[in-house]
This record gives sequence, structure tokens and C-alpha cells, in this order.
Amino acid sequence: MEGIERIKQKILQEAQNEKEKIIDEAKREAEAILQQGKIKCKEVEEQAVEKAEKQAEEERRKIISIARLEERKRLLDAKQKMIDQVFKKVEQDMASLDADVYNKLIYNMLIESAITGDEEVIICEKDSDKITPELLSQVNKALKEQGKAGELKLAKTKIPCLGGFILKSKDVQINNTFDALMKIQREDMEAEIAKILFEE
Repeated sequence: MEGIERIKQKILQEAQNEKEKIIDEAKREAEAILQQGKIKCKEVEEQAVEKAEKQAEEERRKIISIARLEERKRLLDAKQKMIDQVFKKVEQDMASLDADVYNKLIYNMLIESAITGDEEVIICEKDSDKITPELLSQVNKALKEQGKAGELKLAKTKIPCLGGFILKSKDVQINNTFDALMKIQREDMEAEIAKILFEE
């Protein structure tokens, strides 16, 4: 009986040892899993923080880029308004020229523009009292001295414009209205004016 009891005790002891070994192993495994979980959790947290930082940086860059574009647009608008004001002032100055100065200007423009000297002169509505038959008579006289027909005549139709005239023949039409001349000058000079105004 004593041998059986000893064997029994031995089995129980081995079972206890195995149990403790299994429990210790399970604890180690649980600790390892817990540690891996913590590491993984930290990695996920770091990735989330990194992603959030990247998104925040991207958003910041986008906001700055939009703000710069808006600032550039506002600056360009302001510059364009200043250039518009320059040309508006020139238009006002042209519209308010002294009658003698204006007549002399038109006289010279007609002489320079006339090709054959028998064209029709279409004038601005507001110039009926300035570009008169008397003025055309003086121009025609000067054209005859140049060997041209000297038969410019006022057209019955008039046009709305700042000043100047359109010279019309059968084949050619020369637009010498201030509106057309200003448009041409604006295209040619806008960059130069911008350079003067903004020292670009």
C-alpha cells in the first residue's frame, strides 16, 4: 500500500508541477501577448498621430496656397483698377480738350489719314459743332496742295464715341475715333504703364 501511496503522491506532485508549469507558461505567453499588444497599440497610435499631422500639414499648405492665390487676385484686381483709372483720366482729358486744340488735332489727323482725299468723314454725335464744313474746307484745301482730290465730305450718319472720326471710302475704312486709338494704345502701353505704376 505504501508503494501505491507513493506512486499516487508522485503523480499528484507531477500533476501539480505540470499545472504550475502550464500556468507559468500561460502567464509568460499572456505577458508576451500583452507586450505585443502594447507595442502594436503604440504603433497604431503613432501612425494615427503621423497621419493626423500629415493631414494637418496638407490642410495648412492648402489654406496658405488659397490665401496666396486670393491675395494675388486682389493685388491684380487693384493694379487693373489703377491702370483703368489712368486710361479713364486720359479719356476725360481727351473729351475736355479746348475747342481750338481739338480742331487742330482733327485737322492734322484728317490730313494724315486721307488716302485719296475724296473719302466720307463719319463724325461723333457730340462733334457736330466742332467738325464743321468750314473745318473740312480747310482740310480739303491742304489736301489739294498735296496733290490729293480735296473732296472730303461729312457723312449724314454719326456715331457715339469719345471723339475723332471714321474715314470711309469705297474700299477702305480707317477708324480714327479716340475709342479705337485708345484701345490700340492700351494694348501697346499697358505693360509699360504697369511698370511705371508698380515698378515691375
